[in-house]
Amino acid sequence: MSAHATTTALTRTLQMTLAGSSDAHDVVVRVWLPERDPAPGGDFRALVEIEGFDEPYSRYFFGVDELQAFLAGCWIVPQILAMLAPAGARLTWLGEDDLGFGTSSAIP
Repeated sequence: MSAHATTTALTRTLQMTLAGSSDAHDVVVRVWLPERDPAPGGDFRALVEIEGFDEPYSRYFFGVDELQAFLAGCWIVPQILAMLAPAGARLTWLGEDDLGFGTSSAIP
């Protein structure tokens, strides 16, 4: 997807099943370890990338320190997935609806 200065991303592979189908395909979520924001006065940013939908998703999430930037990226993932997933799609991780990104990470 994008060239990123940090060489490490935490990757989670989810399975997506569309309504009326038993075929599943992978949706890959990467939350890159935070880096300094290059903007003047910037703090830290963590890149979130999602592949497996019609269009890849890539966006930075920011925090005053590395932990806040990383957690912001993780906590927003369920909401992003809900927006990107087609109507009626079911996303699971390890066979469960809880996608493991923190509180309220299950997608209805």
